[in-house]
Amino acid sequence: MVMDPHEHAKGLAAKKALEFIQDGMVVGLGYGSTAKLFINLLGERVKQGLKIRGIAASIYSEEHAKSLGIPIIDFNQATEIDVDVDGADEIAPGLALIKGGGGALLREKIVASAAKKFVVVADSSKIVAKLGKFPLPVEVIPMAAPLVAKKFTDMGIRPQVRKVISGAEFITDEGNLILDCDCGLISDPAALAAQIRAIVGVVEHGLFLNMAEVAIVASEREISILYK
Repeated sequence: MVMDPHEHAKGLAAKKALEFIQDGMVVGLGYGSTAKLFINLLGERVKQGLKIRGIAASIYSEEHAKSLGIPIIDFNQATEIDVDVDGADEIAPGLALIKGGGGALLREKIVASAAKKFVVVADSSKIVAKLGKFPLPVEVIPMAAPLVAKKFTDMGIRPQVRKVISGAEFITDEGNLILDCDCGLISDPAALAAQIRAIVGVVEHGLFLNMAEVAIVASEREISILYK
C-alpha cells in the first residue's frame, strides 16, 4: 500500500520534532493529524525509557497519550512547558499561524502560551505567503454567537457556525461554538487579531502570532527548519 505523500511528510516532521525532547521535560501535546503522529512516536520513546510528562491541548490528545503510556499532568502540577509540539493549518512568514481546524484552538493556545519553546510540525502544503485562504476559526460563547457573527459580517468577514456531519453544531472541549470565518487574505494579522479580541463574546481566535519559534516543515523528500 502506497502512503499518501502528505502523510509521509507529516511523519517526517513529527519524527524530527523528537530531537527537541529530552529526559525530564514537560511536553505540550497538540491536536490534529500531525500532532497525533508525534504523540505516537513519543509514546514509543516513553516505552523505551524516556521520562517525560505531557500536558495535552485537547481531551482527545490526552486520552490518546494515556493509551500509549505517556504520563499526563495539568497546570496544577506544572505551570511551565519545556517544549510544545503542535501542527498548523497555515504557516506564513515570521511563523504567523492559523490554527483551530480541529476545533481545539483555545486549549492549543493556552498550552503554547505556557511553553518555553513552541515547535510547529507540518507538511509543506501548509506554507503560504499570506494567511487567510484557510477559514479563520474563532471560538465563541454560544449565547453570543449571533451577535459576534453580525459583528464579523459588518467587518466584511463571512462567518459560518461549524457543524458536524450530522448537522449538529460542533461543540468545543470547553462547551463553546466555533465560527469559521472567511476573511480573505489577511494583510495585517495583528490588527485583525486585536479587532476580533475586542468583540464581546469571543473566547479566542485561531491567529497564533509571535508564538512559534521553530517550524519543522517536510515534503515527501526533505525537511526544512524555519525560524521566527
